[in-house]
Amino acid sequence: MSLLTRSLFAASLTLATLPALAANQDTNRPVGQTMGEIARQAEQPAARAPAAPAVQLPAASNLPTMGEVVKQQDAQAKAAAAAAPGCTRPQMPGKLPDGKTATEAEMRDAQVAVKTYVTQSEAFNACLDKLVKVSLNKISAREYLALIQQYDLTVTAMQIFAERFNVQLRAFRARTGAQPSGQ
Repeated sequence: MSLLTRSLFAASLTLATLPALAANQDTNRPVGQTMGEIARQAEQPAARAPAAPAVQLPAASNLPTMGEVVKQQDAQAKAAAAAAPGCTRPQMPGKLPDGKTATEAEMRDAQVAVKTYVTQSEAFNACLDKLVKVSLNKISAREYLALIQQYDLTVTAMQIFAERFNVQLRAFRARTGAQPSGQ
């Protein structure tokens, strides 16, 4: 499933589960249907319904506050951690060296750290993918969304960290005309 498709699917599931989240139900119990049930419903042909009248958007006062959104994200992160046993998120490497002043050895060490972080992040995401496939009929939409959010956060963190290293590497190359050996 592509990242865009997964994100759109996750967004639609989020909208479907908002009423249940607002009810402050027990986060340990599945809310609504499991992912397996949702997938089975998606495979069935859709019934043609008459055109519905335009939907009224909720008043601004009915929207969740930032505090409620933060609490929801915290709950999703906790659910993902509980639902992802054995999948360990890699720790981001320490501070990157400044390419304008770093030695070749410092840049080489940073390059190894970035490559290791990317490899560990890819393994973490593969673990999450495997967990979703194995548990599809057992996890709720909320747990699925929490796992997808963890996957997306890992990809974003990996891309940002790699880009920050590349900026420093370009500065190093501009200063020295060299590149760290080992590439």
